[in-house]
Amino acid sequence: MEVHKGSYMDEVQQYVDARWICAPEELWKIFRFTLYRLYPSVERLQIHLPNRHQVRFYDHQQIADVLNNERNSKTMLTQFFALNLRDPQARKYLYREIQELYCWNKRGMEWHRRRSTRKVIGRIYTVSPSEGDKFYLRLLLSHVTGPTSWEYLLTNNGMTFSTFKKSAEDREFLETDHSIRDCLVEATSLRMPYALRRFFVTILIFCEPTDVKGLWNEFFTHMVEDYQTTNNAVESDLTNMLLKDLNELLNLHGKKIDDYDLPSLPPNTIDRGAVPSIIQEELAIDIPNEDIESIAKLNNDKMIAFNTIMNVIVQKHSGAFFVDGPGGTGKTFLYRTLMASLRSRGEIVLATASSGIAATLLPMVGLHTLDLRSLLIFNRVPFVQQCSIWWKSSDHGGDFRQVLPVVRKGTKAQMISACIVQSHLWNHTKILHLRQNMRSLHDQEFAEFLIRIGDGVEPTKPDDMVRLPLHIAIPWEGEHSIQVLIQHIFPNLELHGWDAPYMVQRAILTPTNDDVQKLNDMIIDQFPGEEHNLLSFDEVEGDNHNLYQQEFLKSIAQESSFLCD
Repeated sequence: MEVHKGSYMDEVQQYVDARWICAPEELWKIFRFTLYRLYPSVERLQIHLPNRHQVRFYDHQQIADVLNNERNSKTMLTQFFALNLRDPQARKYLYREIQELYCWNKRGMEWHRRRSTRKVIGRIYTVSPSEGDKFYLRLLLSHVTGPTSWEYLLTNNGMTFSTFKKSAEDREFLETDHSIRDCLVEATSLRMPYALRRFFVTILIFCEPTDVKGLWNEFFTHMVEDYQTTNNAVESDLTNMLLKDLNELLNLHGKKIDDYDLPSLPPNTIDRGAVPSIIQEELAIDIPNEDIESIAKLNNDKMIAFNTIMNVIVQKHSGAFFVDGPGGTGKTFLYRTLMASLRSRGEIVLATASSGIAATLLPMVGLHTLDLRSLLIFNRVPFVQQCSIWWKSSDHGGDFRQVLPVVRKGTKAQMISACIVQSHLWNHTKILHLRQNMRSLHDQEFAEFLIRIGDGVEPTKPDDMVRLPLHIAIPWEGEHSIQVLIQHIFPNLELHGWDAPYMVQRAILTPTNDDVQKLNDMIIDQFPGEEHNLLSFDEVEGDNHNLYQQEFLKSIAQESSFLCD
């Protein structure tokens, strides 16, 4: 509540009266030229808790008269509720979107349908999390369309809550441990206990759960099931064994058990002479039969590479190799064969990659203990800056015809300098070539076309544009051509929407994320069934002062968040 004195100093008018205006500026104003322009215009929307809005009055007014004045009880927000009560059309919009069709009449303190067609953007005033329930009210207003009262926002699924925070939690607008728990429940039915322990550690390090002790109590028995099959131990022994294994996994990330709300690790649980559990887990990795049998499927180039690497390991020598092959030549197939062969001999192999997609193609990425490893496989190494991981027998692979290492704000020379070929160890690396494109085995002309593009010898038009052969291109004849492309790649999509083999065999690649968003929207519209909106939790690393609002973060398209809000 703000009290105005009867007379006060108008500092703005004083500034205008004292300001000197030159002749050119005066002429500009005489001709009424535009002084400033903001397009689209931005309208600020008030936000406040129930009966906690600002009211202005003069000191000579009676408080009772101020409170009884109906005008003082009206705000942008309360009248937004009233608008939703009387106008069904308005209920389709969020509070920040209401400015698109309605305008605020300050004199009448009402929302009216907008007559002009000019674009207007609504922005709710920023609220800090330190302001308590007001912050959660803003969160609700940013996600709930057509609220008609305060009670509407406090109610969900027939249950009325005492605070806006509890209502937001029930609507799953706040990050809680529910999704973490659901992941662990699913993992218990799909994964072995040692994998569950790794997953639990991953959650501790990267997901920051709020109730670590609760997750420990709920999933303790699932994480120690393999202990019970080999040891007739009491619960205290199982607890100590689990704490010991979790502590070893946490140590790999610079963490320890004491950093979390978990039972303390007794000092006598660490057996210095025992084989570390992480080694036991690596040796217990299940080897797919198809990977073991894939040796017979290697073509000539792969067999040469396979024998060259295996001979070095069998003879206990050291060596560094680089498998050079364009996309589709079977580098991942070779890696999986090497891993299966070595693991079947009791050796330990570490496989890693420079991207998450590439890493998912390699089975069981694991051990970090370098001195016990027989082979290091690093997929897509050309994408990373000068790699310093060279150990005993190491097999690096990739394709220099693809993307160079990314150097933030770097020049072309800096990106080239960051390549692995600039490393002083590159001269000690043996290069193994894969030349036969297995993906285009029955279309050799297309495989050669890709090689020419990668080698930079294919004729180009201005701006390095490459003309595609007509038989693999859909001519552009307007927006309808996009639907032709979708129908060509995903024929009869409405009949195969839930057919996994059908979906994984098809994909559309685009040069920009905007194109991905557009195509995803068009394809998803063709799926049968009801639409489900999934909310993401967005944050900026290092933003300790909450400078970025959720609606701004959600407006930034990320390649990993196209299918959620």
